[in-house]
Amino acid sequence: MFEVTWYAQSSFRLEVDGLRIYHDPFRIPPGEPLADVILISHDHFDHCSPADIAKVRDPERTFVVANPTAASTAELTPPVHVIRPGDSVEYRGLEVRAFPAYNLNKFRSPGVPFHPRERDHVGFVCRAAGVSWYFAGDTDAIPEMAAIGPVDYAFLPVSGTYVMTAEEAVEAVRMLRPRIVFPMHYGAVVGSIADAQRFAELVGDLAEVRILEPQGLPG
Repeated sequence: MFEVTWYAQSSFRLEVDGLRIYHDPFRIPPGEPLADVILISHDHFDHCSPADIAKVRDPERTFVVANPTAASTAELTPPVHVIRPGDSVEYRGLEVRAFPAYNLNKFRSPGVPFHPRERDHVGFVCRAAGVSWYFAGDTDAIPEMAAIGPVDYAFLPVSGTYVMTAEEAVEAVRMLRPRIVFPMHYGAVVGSIADAQRFAELVGDLAEVRILEPQGLPG
């Protein structure tokens, strides 16, 4: 079983063989089920939202994994397992490996990318119950992706501006070789469903694209 709920932006809940995993909780409605694992890619507000994390975190049992910048967020209650690109961790049958997530050509000012490589932002390659997936975080289509695939599922940003465009995300698909792709990082802060639809058109037969309805709180 692999069930996916999309809340907003890059916020997902995955149900994998009885394990409940949240990626970058954001705009979570009240009453959502508690997490076994929360994975946080970096510290930007739409990826590391302490208030949303608290809604789905059981202080006694939820295992929280975050990159160094997110783990140092003042409002994020410890304990938090810190993970950097190249690190791995295992919890209750879930294997997690952290890969780099950074910009190649998206800049806030000349020579200063929105997501610098040296900040140790991460994407996650996960495996549980024989199923594998890649959650990219905020990144461009970087060369490191060639070492990841094939995976069963991929979660890729498509909105441009701060992350890869729909066209660049297709290049990521070529490297990752997923069976199914979920476009993300649109409709809340930047981008729209048109970016996801454009991505689906461009992917063609490379993979199945699933565009989900957001279940999160409105902005």
